[in-house]
Amino acid sequence: MDIRQMTAFIAVYESGSINRAAQRLGIAQPSVSGVIRNLEAELATALFERQARGTKPTPAGDVFYRHCQRVLAEVDAARKAVTGSPDRIGGPVNVGLAPTAAKGLMPSFLGSYLEEHPDVELQIAEAFSGPLTEWTLSGQVDFAVVAVPPVDRRLVTRRIASEPIVLVSALGHVQPAGEPYKIVLPSPRNGLRSVIDGYIHQARLPVARTVELDSLHGMIEFVRRSDWVTLLSVTGIVNELERGEISVRMTDPPVELGYYLIYPARRALSVAATRFVERLEAGFAASREDWMRRVAAQAL
Repeated sequence: MDIRQMTAFIAVYESGSINRAAQRLGIAQPSVSGVIRNLEAELATALFERQARGTKPTPAGDVFYRHCQRVLAEVDAARKAVTGSPDRIGGPVNVGLAPTAAKGLMPSFLGSYLEEHPDVELQIAEAFSGPLTEWTLSGQVDFAVVAVPPVDRRLVTRRIASEPIVLVSALGHVQPAGEPYKIVLPSPRNGLRSVIDGYIHQARLPVARTVELDSLHGMIEFVRRSDWVTLLSVTGIVNELERGEISVRMTDPPVELGYYLIYPARRALSVAATRFVERLEAGFAASREDWMRRVAAQAL
């Protein structure tokens, strides 16, 4: 058994077809068929059920897939560990970030990160969870931080932070008792939307009118200049809060938004990418601590 066989097996498993796997690998279909046939003979078990429109993994195929991912990840990690200078961290790092992380956290550490790692070629893309997951699977980004964790065996998913969601309004705005809210919402494409919908239902929040706006900056600016409100995680509004431009209050019951690191299971993160993730995690932790200090100060 070798890496070539494992790579072909993974391509068939993820493509659901030997033909599509051959196209993905850029080799002839009979070659892929031969690799899978030899692999099944070596393991003395069927890895796929052949069907009219493709292949379906057997239970043994599911188990073998998980092991192949780990093996290829270790091979990738070994390759990255011995290439380049051991004393310098560099190379391309392509990152995908949810809007709140891109706006509220990244500016706080990006300058020092780039200064400490002058050989890193950094590219950062901002998007919602759906596109970020697709870009991670396709290899357009090395890893992403999303608000909605994908259920996909091709990806490693790890929760790296959670933070409160707060009700945001214009500075000095007081909602009249019993009057329904006018709420600015992200569209369902945004992972935050399902959390907000769940809170509105659970808290039985009276809603008079809603508008969908898929721009974090646009949402905050609209709320800041009107009697509309919105619900956002604290990282997304930390700058406006520090400048005294908005008012916030805790939700009742309390609601939190999780953030998840995702990356391909068969590829290891580079040292430069790992350092970037560490900065993100530290930023989330600092943001949460700052928020808890604010809450404690208001309670006095």
